[in-house]
Amino acid sequence: MKLSTGSAVENSVLVLLIIILIGNIALVGLNYNISYSQLTEGEEELFFKQGVAQDLVGYSRRIAQDLDVQGRSSVREALANFNYEIDLAEDSDELSRVIFTHGRQLQETILREWDILMREKILALINQDPAMQRQSEKVEFVLRISSSEGVDVDPPMLHEDTLADIHDLYQQGGMIQEQVFRIEVEEGRSRMLVPYNPLDYIQSLNEEIDSLRVSLHEVRMAAGLAEMSGSGVVIRLYDAPNGYGAGDIIHDSDVRDVVNELFAAGARGIAVGGQRLISTSPIRCVGPVIRVNQKEISANPVVIEAIGDPDVLASGLDIIRFSFEFHREFRFEVEKKEGIVLSAYRN
Repeated sequence: MKLSTGSAVENSVLVLLIIILIGNIALVGLNYNISYSQLTEGEEELFFKQGVAQDLVGYSRRIAQDLDVQGRSSVREALANFNYEIDLAEDSDELSRVIFTHGRQLQETILREWDILMREKILALINQDPAMQRQSEKVEFVLRISSSEGVDVDPPMLHEDTLADIHDLYQQGGMIQEQVFRIEVEEGRSRMLVPYNPLDYIQSLNEEIDSLRVSLHEVRMAAGLAEMSGSGVVIRLYDAPNGYGAGDIIHDSDVRDVVNELFAAGARGIAVGGQRLISTSPIRCVGPVIRVNQKEISANPVVIEAIGDPDVLASGLDIIRFSFEFHREFRFEVEKKEGIVLSAYRN
């Protein structure tokens, strides 16, 4: 049978449509298979990491039991939070974050609680030491614990049995690094002044160093060896007008009298003619000039700067000011001033 041209064309179009449909079905199936395989792979990875997380929980719980801190509230809470976050994780990435964050926090909590428990047990052993029970005065000593060298006390104050018990307690925790802390004992009761954790010990030392730096700076300022600033008074001493006799000019003894009155009134620092005073600073006349710290200063006026309570310093100068002005006709100016800066002593 012979087909017409129109029927042949229709059949060709139908075949082409069938081929396209089969191709689309194949592509859809391929995409479904790819998506399904990826989804399955993701679920398998999530399942695998859930197993890892549960193993970590079990391992942490065993460590807590070995260190005898499983009953501490912070440890129980950290374990419960870790389990809760594992159950909430919806994908592999989120579970990885939970393992990293909460797993680390759990380990740190266990070790921190073990540190606290260890200190409590060590203090209990020290309290039971016969020598400490007989100690009436407050004493301090340094305790060093090492897995290789044992326990050392400086100065030696504990019985050998107590040292052995402390070392056994230390080894039960499986720790290998050396631990150092200071103990204070008063009336048979001991306490730790510095935690024996090395990081805490280093931090405590750094804080102590910072405190010593501040104290040293304050001492240097008080001694005149460091710059000092603050409120205070500025005194200007002028010779008697039209005076030519020895009693009509400012002498070194006059300056020393004013300086002594200022220190007696609570001055924290003083400079004369720009020269900072220290405990050995000389104030002397050399011929017609006054020298402070062996350096010549300007006269008429002699300028004295003092840092302290301005009202108290000014009030402390009332008597000597009256004497200078009334008996010797000196001009004696006292100015209360904020922001006075005294430079450090220079040799």
